Amino acid sequence: MTKKNLLWNWSQYATFPCKLNTKIPATKNGFKDAKFGQDVLKIFNQGYNVGLALSMSNLIAIDCDVDETKGYNGLKTLTAKENELGKLPKTLTQTTPRGGKHYIFSTKGIINPIGKIGKDVDIKHNGYIMIMPSKINGRDYIINDGYDENLDFTIAELPKAWLDYLNKDTNHSKNHVRATKFAFEKSVIYKNIDIEKMFNNCNFLSNCRDNADILSEPEWFSMISVLAQIDNSDDLIHKLSEPYPTYSYAETQKKIDNARKFSYPQSCKYISENYPEICGNCNNATKKRGV
Repeated sequence: MTKKNLLWNWSQYATFPCKLNTKIPATKNGFKDAKFGQDVLKIFNQGYNVGLALSMSNLIAIDCDVDETKGYNGLKTLTAKENELGKLPKTLTQTTPRGGKHYIFSTKGIINPIGKIGKDVDIKHNGYIMIMPSKINGRDYIINDGYDENLDFTIAELPKAWLDYLNKDTNHSKNHVRATKFAFEKSVIYKNIDIEKMFNNCNFLSNCRDNADILSEPEWFSMISVLAQIDNSDDLIHKLSEPYPTYSYAETQKKIDNARKFSYPQSCKYISENYPEICGNCNNATKKRGV
């Protein structure tokens, strides 16, 4: 088996370059610029990591995070859920640089998946994951299961019990707007601020927009702290927050009101230091205020 032959399989899916040693897209429109038929080894050899756009590729990933310093062990969480719902079928699987795993499945039967299982398993659908041969801090993403003797990927379908669980309804699920389909309201004036341009020029804000359904609470509040300082931004913040599975209008409004009491947004320096995988290389990272 050669690494190159195994990696050729990625050409069947939508991939895109990311900045070296990061998860940050190196394309103008992020993972939305993903293309089919690309040679990911060639992209990697040109000095990039590689991302896989999931929903565009008709894929969904169960992303188990492992970080003992934070008390995360998504592999144990997933095993406990398998004991409840039944064992997942063999499918394409990657080991991540920190020892976690990506279990990659077909989206057949997926309608509106939940964002997390517990605190350390992310369900990724309308976003992306990094793929082999990418590296973070010298550690590899490695395909370690889910291919046959011909080196073809095995992409399994999720069992019914798992589909029923992952498609779990919430009070807002029938009407909410997915993050990847979010459209800025052209008619709203934010004191002469071009909101769409602001998001397109900020890796952190665009990440919050595109991954709203799986966003962590600290990331969400950081986004709110920035946007709450803009006039007439309440509706914008609510629309950006709606895709989260347990979205609450009252809780979101409370966060907006609290953010305004600080009188200034979290700084680029603070955000880049806390989320280096998203915006650590941003030129604005040394600024004291604003994004």
